Amino acid sequence: MFKELLAKEPVNTGRQREIDLIKAFTILTMVVCHCIEELYKSYQGDLIADIIIGYENQLVGAQAFMIGMGIGIVYSRNSNPKTLARRGASLLIVGQVLNLTRFVLPNLLGYALTGDVFYRKAVFLVFSSDIMQFAGLTFLLLALLRHLKLSEMKIFLISIVMNIVGTMLVFKVNTGSYILDQFFAFFVVTSAESYFPLFHWFIFPAFGMAFGTILKRVKDKKKFYTTLLIPTGIYTVFYIYVASCIDQPFFLVLHELEAFNRMNITDALSQLICNTFLIGICFFITGILSDGINKGISFISGNINRFYCVQWVLVGWVEFVLRLVGYEVTQGLVCYSIAVVLILLTWTIVSIYANRLAKQCAEFIGKRRPLLYGLVVAASVVTCAWAYGAGLPMPNMSNDYLK
Repeated sequence: MFKELLAKEPVNTGRQREIDLIKAFTILTMVVCHCIEELYKSYQGDLIADIIIGYENQLVGAQAFMIGMGIGIVYSRNSNPKTLARRGASLLIVGQVLNLTRFVLPNLLGYALTGDVFYRKAVFLVFSSDIMQFAGLTFLLLALLRHLKLSEMKIFLISIVMNIVGTMLVFKVNTGSYILDQFFAFFVVTSAESYFPLFHWFIFPAFGMAFGTILKRVKDKKKFYTTLLIPTGIYTVFYIYVASCIDQPFFLVLHELEAFNRMNITDALSQLICNTFLIGICFFITGILSDGINKGISFISGNINRFYCVQWVLVGWVEFVLRLVGYEVTQGLVCYSIAVVLILLTWTIVSIYANRLAKQCAEFIGKRRPLLYGLVVAASVVTCAWAYGAGLPMPNMSNDYLK
């Protein structure tokens, strides 16, 4: 059946609207998710929050974000090892700029205003693993694997092995040095700040590359997705039910929020199927949307990293201000209203940057790249060392940020 649907050579090489849609959906709901997690401290029992945190975030969120990244690499016209390595280094620097903006600046201000040592310790989060750092490491690893001339399927198989190894090493890396543990947290789960460690999450962009390779050869996308919808839909319902309602040791992410970052192989493979189902649903949705809406969706997808960074900065600063004034969000309406405002503000900032500033900024950075990269690294090291001088423990996900 699939041989009838697939050509021997790439024939589907244009923009994939269903991928744009799932990426746009992911980033917009991510803003709501971050507002709930960072601002709405007592959201348990709020149906909307429980659905977004317990299902959308645990099932789609970062997973679709990373799958889309892998598909984008395959569809890119220039994805040779050198380009991938440069992209990886750039993303690591962007991740550090983001951390300097959302962690260092507000916490330095908080420490200056209050003298509370918590703010000083929180500055250490400038050296921590999150999705931008994961993306940078992913591109660097792919540069190596592409240099070795490995196919997308072999890369996907390697990602499965990496996930299994990462699962075996969960909380097993304890060097006695918090700084070293934080370094290893970029790769496997440690007791430091360890969001999206490479070994656990590389499977998602690797799958995206494998899926994208197939998608480029699809002759009839409607038949292709129709063929996929029934089996992937049945499995999605099965997975959500078992993972949510039955106590078992295999599917943990929807049952235990703490299992999200230490994504195991059974959850990962299952969620790849679930996200394939959702991509198929997105294909049929885009077919009934107007060209104007699809254009807006494409804009979000094409600027997804900018949306991600801007919304995190806004959420981080809102959280800082609320903490400083002693206000706690206790009502869903307040939280969701803030989320809507931040989505609109994020869209406005990204639009202004993309339309008026992106070219000038690219030219400015291009001429001074080594100097600017060096300044970002130096600022990260200096502020990290200053924060570490406040003494252990450092706030991180393992100790609920010392709250």
